[in-house]
Amino acid sequence: MFGELKADMIRRILVRAPNWVGDAVMCTPALHCLRETFAEAEIYLLARPTVADLLKGHPSVDHMLVYEYRGEHAGFMGRVRLARALRAIHFDLAILFPNALDAALLAFLAGIPRRYGYARDGRSLLLTDAIPLSPGAKQLHQVRYYEELVRSLCPSSIHHPLLLHVSREDEDAASRLLSARGVSMDCVLLGVNPGSMYGGAKRWLPERFAEAADQLVERLTPFGKSGGEARCVIVGAPGEERLGRQIADLMRTPPVVLSGRTSLGVLKAVIQRCRLFLTNDTGPMHIANALGIPVIAVFGPTDHRTTAPFGSGHVVVRSPVDCSPCLLRECPIDHRCMTGVTVEHVLQGAQQVLKDHDGSLLKN
Repeated sequence: MFGELKADMIRRILVRAPNWVGDAVMCTPALHCLRETFAEAEIYLLARPTVADLLKGHPSVDHMLVYEYRGEHAGFMGRVRLARALRAIHFDLAILFPNALDAALLAFLAGIPRRYGYARDGRSLLLTDAIPLSPGAKQLHQVRYYEELVRSLCPSSIHHPLLLHVSREDEDAASRLLSARGVSMDCVLLGVNPGSMYGGAKRWLPERFAEAADQLVERLTPFGKSGGEARCVIVGAPGEERLGRQIADLMRTPPVVLSGRTSLGVLKAVIQRCRLFLTNDTGPMHIANALGIPVIAVFGPTDHRTTAPFGSGHVVVRSPVDCSPCLLRECPIDHRCMTGVTVEHVLQGAQQVLKDHDGSLLKN
């Protein structure tokens, strides 16, 4: 490890963003720490296209560099081209949030003199500052895990909240999208995110999503002075359209189905309009969390201790079975971690989270 790094000597910082949407949201407090410590430096964020879309306009980022890992930057020669482009910017420091060897190799090839990252995945020799994992680091919440990485660089920084930027352009696009489907600004929106790009094991049962959404829409009282009606909006990534329609067909109160119909920017704006968000453990859960929307999160095979909605005012609903967390994409047995979560469990969670925020907004 090199000697002490002086913040006033750093002019350009390359931050390699996490590869997944949820992880990218959870690294935003660490980004804020870097912005606070290196106030005079230019911070460049290197991110995959979806994460670049997600973090576009973030106040801690000065420049966005898109890592086209399936396009022009694919393969060894693609990495070389990207490394050459990074080398031309003359970075002083690289912060690598992903644990992958690829992230360290790219920073090394780019000739960045100081390279910070966790000492994992056999990449320590490619880092000038290989940060050792503290005891229990893998059990930390992911927000704290990223903050610990930058702690030696930002020793005086305090904890910061999750933060996402929603542009006026995306807000207007979301309003047009919802208005075209009969959703006025007075509507109280229940957001439902039933999918998971990680795999089927993380998905609660579609018929239970439908029943819980029906009951919440029926019981959710108008919020605010306008007295608007309650509506359900189903969101999801491209490829989850069929799942969204399946749940809509099972519901008694017709929802608005936006699965696969929004960019991440517009998705942020739609979620921002929601009064409550019912979801599996997946990227949009963390988006809602960062935007201050109360979350009811259904957890099964993943570890709620490390990836639950961060902070207070949210509820995790789970069935504590011996085989969870297994972290598997597909369940090899009977999916008991999810079948054990009932509609009533979710409704009780919703009642609690709404009481915590505004007093009871649900009819008895």
